[in-house]
Amino acid sequence: RAFAGATVHDIFNLLSVAILFPLEVISHYLYHLTNAMLPDSVGDGEKWEGPIKKIVSPFAGRVLKANKDVIKDIATGKVESCDAYYPVLCLDGIEDYKHCASKCDKDAGEEVGVDCGRVGLITCDKNTGCPAFFQNGANLHDDSISGGVCLVLSLFLLIVCLMGLVNVLQRGLAGMSTRIIYKATNVNGLIGIVIGAAITILVQSSSITTSVLTPFVGIGVIQLEQMFPLTLGANIGTTITGLLASMVSDNVDALQVALCHLFFNISGIVIWYPIPIMRRVPLRGARALGRATRRSRLLPPIYIIVVFFVIPLLLLGLSS
Repeated sequence: RAFAGATVHDIFNLLSVAILFPLEVISHYLYHLTNAMLPDSVGDGEKWEGPIKKIVSPFAGRVLKANKDVIKDIATGKVESCDAYYPVLCLDGIEDYKHCASKCDKDAGEEVGVDCGRVGLITCDKNTGCPAFFQNGANLHDDSISGGVCLVLSLFLLIVCLMGLVNVLQRGLAGMSTRIIYKATNVNGLIGIVIGAAITILVQSSSITTSVLTPFVGIGVIQLEQMFPLTLGANIGTTITGLLASMVSDNVDALQVALCHLFFNISGIVIWYPIPIMRRVPLRGARALGRATRRSRLLPPIYIIVVFFVIPLLLLGLSS
């Protein structure tokens, strides 16, 4: 029973891919649907500024701001290496955008060091000025060290925040989530989907939702049919993470991919849940896997290796 509860989520996803992937290849319905939902002011391939980036950028820009022109110029062959951007030069020694990062108009005969400054891997911002790690006269080694320091600091802060988040969830939400899920198993399936999505949005992980449900199924407290709508809701809730990440990106394609993830899961639910005969397909598949574990203890590790490693690698090889 426990293995059936653990795999019903996988069976649903695999069945959805088997139907929706060929449909997308033929009709591109997800592309057209999500493309119609993009902001009107943003064209294909253009940039946009998400709401989260609007909040984060002013603070991050005061610490370090990467010069994106370096990557673009090297990729297009405009310059051969980063050495062409050094040493950093600010006119009159004044560290602000106008004196350091404003570009020269070569058509007007402007020269670096006379009419405009020069920045390297770290640049200045028009609104916030030059960041804390910007230094007039810096060379490539100096900017590389600054970037390394910021990388270490950001990883440290990320780990601390993740540890704090996990600790808060374990102490404050795990027990509450368990009680809510236990009560939610006796409600209507559509309400169960909403509850599963809400809990997953709250804890930002569908794994927490399904890992709480699986032991209940294993000991027979709830049936697989009661768990199924909650896992479907968790599938929707987990797409919120992608949507939040897309709001930090400055590329509209990231938002479209996140929307595709959301509507893929919604499409799968529409196919496999409302109609009883369709709903029984993933349930029977999960139960068949559960019964197979009684005959062989090797099935779970074989299943994990085949589904999560062999098949993705084969598909990756075919696509390349």
